Amino acid sequence: MTDFVARARRFVVAHYPQALAAFLGGSAASGDATDSSDLDILIVLPDAWASASFVETVTYEGQLVEAFVYGRDALLAWLKKGRDGGRPVLDSLVAFGVSLVPGEVADCMAAASRAVLDAGPAPIDAEQLNRRRYALSALVDDVADAADLGIRNVVSWATWKEAAELAQLLAGRWVGTGKWLLRELRAHGDPFALAAWADHGGRDTGALLKSCSALLDEAGGSLQSGYVRGEKPRDL
Repeated sequence: MTDFVARARRFVVAHYPQALAAFLGGSAASGDATDSSDLDILIVLPDAWASASFVETVTYEGQLVEAFVYGRDALLAWLKKGRDGGRPVLDSLVAFGVSLVPGEVADCMAAASRAVLDAGPAPIDAEQLNRRRYALSALVDDVADAADLGIRNVVSWATWKEAAELAQLLAGRWVGTGKWLLRELRAHGDPFALAAWADHGGRDTGALLKSCSALLDEAGGSLQSGYVRGEKPRDL
């Protein structure tokens, strides 16, 4: 098996020797990578490039590399955006990744990101909760009413994603994306059987509707008629 960490370190030395810190994330850091996996590498540049912010995909030693390159000011802005949106992707990469440029900067970043992840997101507020209840309620109706198999399959997965995110937020956990969202559901007991639905192929419409019904009951019930988005003047 390829030594992905060693290759990632060589990439940083070859392409970003000035990096203050660098982290290898994804499957290459967790030990789940195959020889066809790419390398997800976060690069932190010195203050001369404080506002730099870009992602580049290159081939290095025959392997694809996704390099997320930021100056420190730009990185702080992207970290805040991820935290505010409930999807701390960069914090996860830093906290659980492999440090490629050891030092005080990397140590402080990792400690800060671990603290953020441990604290969890801000509690879901009433407006956000109602918005998500409304979205999930509408999707549930779409799944139940879909006669076309293709449409039902597509809408079912959209419903699953909306339900999984709501379940995470209700439990005070980060939302995440893609594989990370499923792994988070598996790791925390899966009270609404959403991970189980995905694990069993995502084809049982009745099981999905049952899970969503239980989730909506926990969130305050289905919400459609009477829901107002925005500020409706009192005299209307």
